Amino acid sequence: MNIKVKGGQVLEGEITPSGSKNSAVAIIPSTLLFDKPVFLENIPDITDVDKLITILRMFGSKIDWNKSKCTMKIDNAKVALENISKEDLGTMRGSSLLWGPMLARFGKIEFGKRPAGCNLGYRTLSPHYQAFEDLGSEVSESDTGISMNRKKAEGGDIWLTEMSPTATENVLMLATALKRATRIYNAASEPQVQDLCNFLVSSGASISGIGSNTLLVEGSKYLKSGGYKLLPDHYEIATFLALGAATGGRVKVNNAMPSFFTPIIRVFSKFGIEIYYKDEAAIVEAGQKIKIISDEARKILTIKAHPWPGLPVDILPLFIPISLLARSGQVLFHNWMYEAGLFWTNELGKLGANIVMCDPHRVITISGNGLRGAIMDAPYIIRAVVAMTMAAMISKGESIIRNADSVNRGHPHFVKNLQKLGASIEEIRE
Repeated sequence: MNIKVKGGQVLEGEITPSGSKNSAVAIIPSTLLFDKPVFLENIPDITDVDKLITILRMFGSKIDWNKSKCTMKIDNAKVALENISKEDLGTMRGSSLLWGPMLARFGKIEFGKRPAGCNLGYRTLSPHYQAFEDLGSEVSESDTGISMNRKKAEGGDIWLTEMSPTATENVLMLATALKRATRIYNAASEPQVQDLCNFLVSSGASISGIGSNTLLVEGSKYLKSGGYKLLPDHYEIATFLALGAATGGRVKVNNAMPSFFTPIIRVFSKFGIEIYYKDEAAIVEAGQKIKIISDEARKILTIKAHPWPGLPVDILPLFIPISLLARSGQVLFHNWMYEAGLFWTNELGKLGANIVMCDPHRVITISGNGLRGAIMDAPYIIRAVVAMTMAAMISKGESIIRNADSVNRGHPHFVKNLQKLGASIEEIRE
């Protein structure tokens, strides 16, 4: 899929974000812990969810997904390992979040290749393996695949080697089935981790420390099936606010979770952008002038991603096109997590952007150049496509973003939602 974008646009209107993509790809696998139907609301219509439920259906899950109502009913009463091959589990990186609940339910799993994902760079899975081993599980890796067995796993105190949301979620799901309590140190606390915790608690699990970096999970708790509504997607909320600010329009985002947005709004403020809340809606007013507010002791502004509650690494790309709108100034963007997370910024050079690649983790944007339309090639990175779209909207003339399919992994109906805000944008399918 290609996306054609007309430049010089001003977006205006009201939008409601979809359910959290990262919550969905954790909570849906967690339903393997239940032997009765679970009803979920606010499920986003994205390709990563599509792939995940395809795998679950191979297990024998009965899934009724009403995409128009964003609801999903999952019945895992008759799931079995025999229904799926170990190669099937490597079709997407998100399938790694099946490991914890599969170990909890079946006791052992095997898969033939590492789960794939976007091309951000090397994304180690060792924190998952180490955490499972620290809980007493056996993990064996060979040329033909990886096998895991929790026969000797009991629980206890463990330290995650990395503050990884997916590793934290995997341990949480496995810990619910273990005999002893599990205390997780260095746990991630992102909104999607909190969402999974709250879902499990609503189903009868005992989890304390939610929202902190130390979680305590009481094992052997019976989980009762019921219903749960996923959080809105904070990445999508930030995306709509950034698009409104960049194009100079007034955009109102409903269900915008003010309690989660203090660190993100602070980054907007470094570009002179004010966002205010009215009840649960976030509003960026029209006509705000973008400027770069440099750090006091330096002439350059530094925007660096951090683990939650800092700026999420997936939101950092949204501020790169915004930085190019200022009349003058420089911004250093630092993606410490992925060594290929910023290579795509070379494509913005086709628009006339002045961007210097310092090393695989850092780029400097130098504002002041006018942007003009061009043809760009998107990597398989969700927010890179979003940032390219934003850059195209603030350029003169027309742009085409080729191979933009990855945006559908995280943003349901991305182009249609922008059209609702008045964007001149269309999908081109060959």
